[in-house]
Amino acid sequence: MKIAIDLRSLSSGRVSGVENYCLNLLENLPLLDQKNRYAFFYNALRRRKLPDFHYINSEIKQKKIPSKFLNLGLKFNLVKLESLTGPVDWIFMPNLNQFSINPQTKLAITVHDLSPVVTPEFYDAKRRLWHKFLNYKKAFSRANTLFAVSEYTKNDLIKIFKVPSEKVKVIYPGIDHKIFHPNIPPEELRQVRNIYGLPGKFILFLNTIEPRKNLAALIKAFEKTEGDAWLVIAGRLGWKYRPDFELIKNSKKSAKIKYIGYVEEKYKPALVKLAAALAYPSFYEGFGFQPLEAMAVGTPVIAGQLASLPEVVGDAGLLVDPYNENSLARGLNEILGNNILRQQLIKKGLARAQKFTWQNTAEKILSNFRN
Repeated sequence: MKIAIDLRSLSSGRVSGVENYCLNLLENLPLLDQKNRYAFFYNALRRRKLPDFHYINSEIKQKKIPSKFLNLGLKFNLVKLESLTGPVDWIFMPNLNQFSINPQTKLAITVHDLSPVVTPEFYDAKRRLWHKFLNYKKAFSRANTLFAVSEYTKNDLIKIFKVPSEKVKVIYPGIDHKIFHPNIPPEELRQVRNIYGLPGKFILFLNTIEPRKNLAALIKAFEKTEGDAWLVIAGRLGWKYRPDFELIKNSKKSAKIKYIGYVEEKYKPALVKLAAALAYPSFYEGFGFQPLEAMAVGTPVIAGQLASLPEVVGDAGLLVDPYNENSLARGLNEILGNNILRQQLIKKGLARAQKFTWQNTAEKILSNFRN
């Protein structure tokens, strides 16, 4: 059996939740599977710097078609993905993208969340148009299997798109415990503190700066915190972010708010470990990697109590109402000022994070292709 895996989500060269998911599956699926063959395919005019996937049972295939032309060709069935992959039994899309495939080819799609459908107001016009262009309903109907990253996402698929329950398999993503662990060397911590000029004690917001991540509420809540902690904001600029920076500029605690921009993956574990707490007050998440990574390094987590986050965090983090800045402020004060609570959350977080591994994720996905 030959399985093609879509790498088009890696074309930007940046690594966020979806890209992280894709990269880790690529490292695990071919290693676990000694029977099937894999074709990793992507489209880019320039050759992208991809990790070395030189497995005996896999190959990388690149096409150099302008993305707009390829997407239009796929949209109107003028070209099939098999022209990129060659003949295959399965096409696996770790993230929904434009596609057109032969009727006999089986299709699996990972659904990370349905925020463009559930919360379209958090997106700009360009992204709303792109998600409409993808035609979720048609894609989910064509797929033989949908991998949902949480029970919450599965329920959304069933409720919104009337997807049959048996078509949706809940398979949680993992984290790399070789990278995210509590014993980060002191020299790495010092290096990251120096690179980003980090203060002694700080709350960390690590996410793309866009409305769904709810940075605005965190800034307002931070103004109500007690003590000398700073707020450090890390992440690339997404869309509709200017109001957040206006809030920072006009905040009475603006002198203690620091934006450090996009953080390279290699520095993330140390950055998270240095934080007194990770704040993740998102309105809507299909999963939520950052809280899990924080728990794995031993940093307490405060997160929104909506969507999938309670499912991921469980009782190992402090859950608050993301729509209520006072609730968020109380949570921040409690997690910063109550050492007994902090130690309890650290202990529970370390144990909970161990349940999420990429090997387990890959094994469950692979079992679907075998059936």
